[in-house]
Amino acid sequence: MHIHQFFRRDRLARACKYFVWAMFICGPICVPAVHAQEAGKEQTPPAQTSPKDDDIEQLRKMVRTLSAEVGRLKAEVAKLEKYKQIDYLREQLMKEEQRAEALQRELSDIAARETSLQKRLDEIEPQLQPDRIEQSLAGVGSTRPEDSRDALRNQLSNEKRKIQAQLDQFRQNRPRLQASLSTAEASIANLRQRLNEAMRDRR
Repeated sequence: MHIHQFFRRDRLARACKYFVWAMFICGPICVPAVHAQEAGKEQTPPAQTSPKDDDIEQLRKMVRTLSAEVGRLKAEVAKLEKYKQIDYLREQLMKEEQRAEALQRELSDIAARETSLQKRLDEIEPQLQPDRIEQSLAGVGSTRPEDSRDALRNQLSNEKRKIQAQLDQFRQNRPRLQASLSTAEASIANLRQRLNEAMRDRR
């Protein structure tokens, strides 16, 4: 598409050059012809046109042809610019849709991980109770049961802190992701409207 655009613009430039060249030649020729016509009003007009008049008429035809070609090429350039705008809007729309999909996946992933972590946190809470720790170590023989209880309590407490930190991080990130998703959805709606308008103007 860019190659066709280049050739069409090149044709427009060449047509403009021909137009300027024809006007440059036609101008000096037309002026003496007008003066000669005014000076010879009282004389009998010639029976046939002179070669100079034929040349002038040919140049005028060339100017009209080139003007029409310039107008046509301008219309084609305007159409190409419209197609270029449509392609740009489509590309931007695709990027925004992909960004919105990625944000939605991230939010869904956070929700799933939150559910799993919260479930594990709910399991840890009762396991930290002294009687539950005693039950957990009831079948374990140890010469220092208090050390075993402390070790199990520390293990559960550390796991609880890590889970809580992850949950807090997820809850901090969710509003930011939701705001980004809302922005992307608004941008998608705007781009779709602009694309529809550009498609209508192209017809």
